[in-house]
Amino acid sequence: MSIISRKPRLFEDHTIPTDGDELLFAKLMMPRPPMQAQRVVLIVPLVGAAAGQQLMTFRNFSRRGAIVISYEYSGHPQSTGAFELDKTIVDTHHALLWASNYANERGLPLHGFATCYGTIPLLAQFKEGARGRLLRSVTTISGLYRLHKLLSIEDFAPIISRYLGQDLDANSLVKGLAEETLDCRGLPFREALRDYLAMLMPELRVELDYFEELKYDRVNMRQTLLQFAHGDYLSGVKIPTWIPCTACIGHQDNLLSTHTSAGREIYKKDVSSIVPHATVHEFDMDHYGFGPGRDPVIKCAGDAFERADTFHIPPHHFNSSVSHSVNLRSLPR
Repeated sequence: MSIISRKPRLFEDHTIPTDGDELLFAKLMMPRPPMQAQRVVLIVPLVGAAAGQQLMTFRNFSRRGAIVISYEYSGHPQSTGAFELDKTIVDTHHALLWASNYANERGLPLHGFATCYGTIPLLAQFKEGARGRLLRSVTTISGLYRLHKLLSIEDFAPIISRYLGQDLDANSLVKGLAEETLDCRGLPFREALRDYLAMLMPELRVELDYFEELKYDRVNMRQTLLQFAHGDYLSGVKIPTWIPCTACIGHQDNLLSTHTSAGREIYKKDVSSIVPHATVHEFDMDHYGFGPGRDPVIKCAGDAFERADTFHIPPHHFNSSVSHSVNLRSLPR
């Protein structure tokens, strides 16, 4: 009788229920045996990214004993629903609860990790009534601590003005969006958005109909742009000092303006204003982690997880009356 040897499954696909009947697609990367799972790391994704992209980028976490989880926001390829900024906060809320249950069932600590935009929905989980305290630590690489760094309505207004043949400033652009007098689906608008995003992030795939893996026919464009204009998702964030926080930045990061010493000081002040006890580390890399600092910054994140596993954790204090759902209408617009 022959015995068939099967290789251990290193990836698992899951779905995470959110509001109503919508589902988020999630992918897990498991440590390769004989490495035993020692922790769970929830990666809050990038806009436009498929779940597997982040797992492959940070696969070193699994080599150090982490079960790594990432997911796709609503509107992305294998998730349902439509994309907008408000929903990334809600999606992350549900992903955090799901990951916490997954970690608890295995008796493992749960850590939060994000790059770029993912930092905002991750930190937003530390607002009053949210569930950020389920995390053992928070680590960001090239994290976005100010929303306007990704899309500034003031900078976008002159570009859309040229394509529409109208003289729009930030206020008139926002008014046109709010009153629905601007066609967000028309070709001129999409051409302006393509040019703006391609100028801001030339390394990424930006076309008339999509941004990376996110197709615009699954984006609530008008609402998303209004949320970029008015969103203040990190106001009121309070991370307890017993949750260690690490922020890593690059000396070649033009998007976050940390390629200059003055820009780095401004960035550090932004981080400190939101997470006063965060430790900031600097590396020789660009916004996307390319450069000599690539391997050191990933090692730094892994070290942060391991250190946090040894820290004392006070009892969690949650208000049991707080619903596990988040009301979109209560979010800033």
